[in-house]
Amino acid sequence: MQNDLSNLNDLNDLTDRTASVPRPAAGRRRLAALGVLAAGALVLGACSSGSSSSSATTSGSGKTTSTTSAGLTVTTVPKGTVVHVVVGDSKGLNGPMTLVPTPATVPAGNVTFVVKNTGTIDHEMVVLKTDTPYDKLPIADGGDPPAPVKTGADKVSEDANIGETGDPNLKPGTTRTFTIKDMKAGKYVLVCNIAKHYGMGMRAAFTVS
Repeated sequence: MQNDLSNLNDLNDLTDRTASVPRPAAGRRRLAALGVLAAGALVLGACSSGSSSSSATTSGSGKTTSTTSAGLTVTTVPKGTVVHVVVGDSKGLNGPMTLVPTPATVPAGNVTFVVKNTGTIDHEMVVLKTDTPYDKLPIADGGDPPAPVKTGADKVSEDANIGETGDPNLKPGTTRTFTIKDMKAGKYVLVCNIAKHYGMGMRAAFTVS
Protein backbone atom coordinates (compact mmCIF):
# COMPACT_ATOMS: atom_id res chain seq x y z
CA MET A 1 0.00 0.00 0.00
CA GLN A 2 2.83 2.38 0.82
CA ASN A 3 4.44 1.59 -2.53
CA ASP A 4 1.20 2.47 -4.31
CA LEU A 5 0.97 5.79 -2.47
CA SER A 6 4.58 6.55 -3.27
CA ASN A 7 4.02 5.83 -6.94
CA LEU A 8 0.92 8.04 -6.91
CA ASN A 9 2.86 10.93 -5.36
CA ASP A 10 5.63 10.54 -7.94
CA LEU A 11 3.02 10.66 -10.73
CA ASN A 12 1.48 13.86 -9.30
CA ASP A 13 4.91 15.48 -9.00
CA LEU A 14 5.65 14.63 -12.68
CA THR A 15 2.31 16.07 -13.77
CA ASP A 16 2.94 19.29 -11.83
CA ARG A 17 6.43 19.69 -13.36
CA THR A 18 5.11 19.05 -16.87
CA ALA A 19 2.32 21.60 -16.42
CA SER A 20 4.82 24.21 -15.22
CA VAL A 21 6.96 23.99 -18.40
CA PRO A 22 6.17 27.18 -20.47
CA ARG A 23 4.64 26.48 -23.87
CA PRO A 24 4.89 28.91 -26.86
CA ALA A 25 1.73 30.96 -27.16
CA ALA A 26 0.11 30.71 -30.60
CA GLY A 27 -1.22 34.23 -30.16
CA ARG A 28 2.28 35.57 -29.51
CA ARG A 29 3.60 33.77 -32.61
CA ARG A 30 0.86 35.35 -34.75
CA LEU A 31 1.52 38.83 -33.31
CA ALA A 32 5.25 38.45 -33.95
CA ALA A 33 4.57 37.42 -37.56
CA LEU A 34 2.25 40.38 -38.07
CA GLY A 35 4.91 42.71 -36.66
CA VAL A 36 7.47 41.45 -39.16
CA LEU A 37 5.04 41.89 -42.05
CA ALA A 38 4.15 45.42 -40.92
CA ALA A 39 7.81 46.40 -40.67
CA GLY A 40 8.44 45.03 -44.15
CA ALA A 41 5.51 46.99 -45.56
CA LEU A 42 6.82 50.21 -44.02
CA VAL A 43 10.26 49.66 -45.58
CA LEU A 44 8.78 48.91 -48.99
CA GLY A 45 6.52 51.96 -48.75
CA ALA A 46 9.45 54.20 -47.91
CA CYS A 47 11.49 52.83 -50.84
CA SER A 48 8.58 53.23 -53.23
CA SER A 49 7.93 56.77 -52.08
CA GLY A 50 11.56 57.71 -52.49
CA SER A 51 11.81 56.34 -56.03
CA SER A 52 8.65 57.92 -57.43
CA SER A 53 8.50 61.38 -55.90
CA SER A 54 8.74 64.29 -58.34
CA SER A 55 8.23 68.00 -58.74
CA ALA A 56 6.67 69.68 -61.77
CA THR A 57 6.57 73.14 -63.30
CA THR A 58 4.51 74.36 -66.24
CA SER A 59 5.86 76.95 -68.65
CA GLY A 60 3.88 79.58 -70.49
CA SER A 61 4.01 77.45 -73.63
CA GLY A 62 2.02 74.73 -71.88
CA LYS A 63 4.92 72.30 -71.54
CA THR A 64 5.36 70.60 -68.19
CA THR A 65 8.86 69.80 -66.89
CA SER A 66 9.04 67.19 -64.12
CA THR A 67 12.11 66.31 -62.03
CA THR A 68 12.12 62.96 -60.21
CA SER A 69 13.95 62.23 -56.95
CA ALA A 70 16.52 60.35 -59.03
CA GLY A 71 17.41 63.59 -60.80
CA LEU A 72 15.75 62.70 -64.12
CA THR A 73 14.04 65.52 -66.03
CA VAL A 74 11.03 64.69 -68.19
CA THR A 75 9.27 67.25 -70.41
CA THR A 76 5.73 66.61 -71.55
CA VAL A 77 3.16 68.56 -73.49
CA PRO A 78 -0.58 68.69 -72.96
CA LYS A 79 -2.75 66.10 -74.66
CA GLY A 80 -3.83 67.20 -78.10
CA THR A 81 -2.44 67.31 -81.62
CA VAL A 82 1.19 67.71 -82.65
CA VAL A 83 1.97 69.61 -85.86
CA HIS A 84 5.46 69.44 -87.36
CA VAL A 85 6.45 72.55 -89.27
CA VAL A 86 9.53 72.80 -91.48
CA VAL A 87 10.74 76.31 -92.27
CA GLY A 88 13.60 76.78 -94.67
CA ASP A 89 15.42 78.30 -97.59
CA SER A 90 18.24 77.31 -99.91
CA LYS A 91 19.95 80.64 -100.62
CA GLY A 92 18.76 83.00 -97.93
CA LEU A 93 17.24 86.18 -99.36
CA ASN A 94 18.53 85.21 -102.80
CA GLY A 95 16.12 82.34 -103.31
CA PRO A 96 12.67 80.96 -102.49
CA MET A 97 11.63 80.17 -98.93
CA THR A 98 9.18 77.61 -97.60
CA LEU A 99 6.99 76.90 -94.58
CA VAL A 100 5.30 73.49 -94.56
CA PRO A 101 3.03 72.22 -91.73
CA THR A 102 2.18 68.53 -91.34
CA PRO A 103 -0.74 68.04 -90.93
CA ALA A 104 -2.36 71.24 -92.17
CA THR A 105 -5.77 70.41 -90.65
CA VAL A 106 -6.29 69.39 -87.02
CA PRO A 107 -9.19 68.97 -84.58
CA ALA A 108 -10.02 71.72 -82.10
CA GLY A 109 -8.17 71.61 -78.80
CA ASN A 110 -4.56 71.88 -77.67
CA VAL A 111 -2.16 72.10 -80.61
CA THR A 112 1.59 71.72 -80.18
CA PHE A 113 3.78 73.08 -82.97
CA VAL A 114 7.25 71.58 -83.42
CA VAL A 115 9.09 73.99 -85.71
CA LYS A 116 12.40 73.04 -87.34
CA ASN A 117 14.60 75.41 -89.32
CA THR A 118 16.25 73.52 -92.18
CA GLY A 119 17.40 76.70 -93.93
CA THR A 120 20.58 78.72 -94.04
CA ILE A 121 19.40 81.83 -92.15
CA ASP A 122 17.20 82.70 -89.16
CA HIS A 123 13.45 82.07 -89.34
CA GLU A 124 10.40 82.08 -87.05
CA MET A 125 6.78 81.01 -87.13
CA VAL A 126 3.72 83.03 -86.13
CA VAL A 127 0.13 81.73 -85.95
CA LEU A 128 -2.48 84.25 -87.13
CA LYS A 129 -6.25 83.81 -86.69
CA THR A 130 -7.73 85.19 -89.91
CA ASP A 131 -10.14 84.33 -92.70
CA THR A 132 -7.93 86.11 -95.24
CA PRO A 133 -6.32 83.63 -97.68
CA TYR A 134 -2.81 82.72 -96.59
CA ASP A 135 -1.21 84.32 -99.67
CA LYS A 136 -3.32 87.51 -99.63
CA LEU A 137 -2.28 89.10 -96.35
CA PRO A 138 -1.34 92.74 -97.05
CA ILE A 139 2.36 93.53 -96.66
CA ALA A 140 1.86 96.92 -95.05
CA ASP A 141 3.95 96.76 -91.88
CA GLY A 142 7.57 97.13 -90.90
CA GLY A 143 9.77 97.22 -87.84
CA ASP A 144 9.73 95.09 -84.69
CA PRO A 145 7.07 94.75 -83.48
CA PRO A 146 5.42 95.19 -86.87
CA ALA A 147 3.51 98.44 -87.36
CA PRO A 148 1.92 100.09 -90.40
CA VAL A 149 4.39 102.10 -92.49
CA LYS A 150 3.94 104.36 -95.52
CA THR A 151 7.05 103.13 -97.30
CA GLY A 152 9.41 100.19 -97.07
CA ALA A 153 6.80 97.70 -95.83
CA ASP A 154 8.23 94.18 -95.59
CA LYS A 155 5.99 92.45 -93.01
CA VAL A 156 2.35 91.57 -92.41
CA SER A 157 0.33 92.70 -89.41
CA GLU A 158 0.51 90.55 -86.28
CA ASP A 159 -2.64 91.94 -84.70
CA ALA A 160 -4.21 88.47 -85.04
CA ASN A 161 -1.19 86.69 -83.51
CA ILE A 162 -2.25 83.88 -81.10
CA GLY A 163 1.09 82.08 -80.74
CA GLU A 164 4.66 81.97 -82.07
CA THR A 165 8.13 80.53 -81.69
CA GLY A 166 9.17 83.74 -79.94
CA ASP A 167 12.59 85.29 -79.35
CA PRO A 168 15.29 84.74 -80.26
CA ASN A 169 14.80 83.84 -83.91
CA LEU A 170 15.16 80.18 -84.83
CA LYS A 171 18.75 79.52 -85.91
CA PRO A 172 19.54 77.15 -88.82
CA GLY A 173 19.37 73.52 -87.72
CA THR A 174 17.45 74.20 -84.51
CA THR A 175 13.96 73.17 -83.39
CA ARG A 176 11.53 74.91 -81.05
CA THR A 177 8.23 73.73 -79.60
CA PHE A 178 5.27 75.73 -78.33
CA THR A 179 1.65 74.87 -77.51
CA ILE A 180 -1.51 76.87 -78.14
CA LYS A 181 -4.20 75.70 -75.75
CA ASP A 182 -7.82 75.21 -76.76
CA MET A 183 -7.57 76.32 -80.41
CA LYS A 184 -11.03 76.98 -81.77
CA ALA A 185 -12.38 75.75 -85.09
CA GLY A 186 -11.64 78.15 -87.89
CA LYS A 187 -9.08 79.32 -90.43
CA TYR A 188 -5.53 80.34 -89.58
CA VAL A 189 -2.37 81.37 -91.40
CA LEU A 190 1.15 80.32 -90.43
CA VAL A 191 3.86 82.79 -91.42
CA CYS A 192 7.49 83.68 -90.93
CA ASN A 193 7.29 87.42 -90.37
CA ILE A 194 10.97 88.29 -90.42
CA ALA A 195 11.46 91.13 -92.91
CA LYS A 196 10.67 90.04 -96.48
CA HIS A 197 10.21 86.34 -95.58
CA TYR A 198 6.40 86.29 -95.93
CA GLY A 199 6.64 87.80 -99.41
CA MET A 200 9.25 85.21 -100.40
CA GLY A 201 6.96 82.28 -99.71
CA MET A 202 7.04 81.60 -95.98
CA ARG A 203 3.28 81.21 -95.45
CA ALA A 204 0.78 78.37 -95.24
CA ALA A 205 -2.92 77.85 -94.67
CA PHE A 206 -3.91 76.06 -91.47
CA THR A 207 -7.35 74.82 -90.47
CA VAL A 208 -8.80 73.76 -87.13
CA SER A 209 -11.97 71.70 -87.55
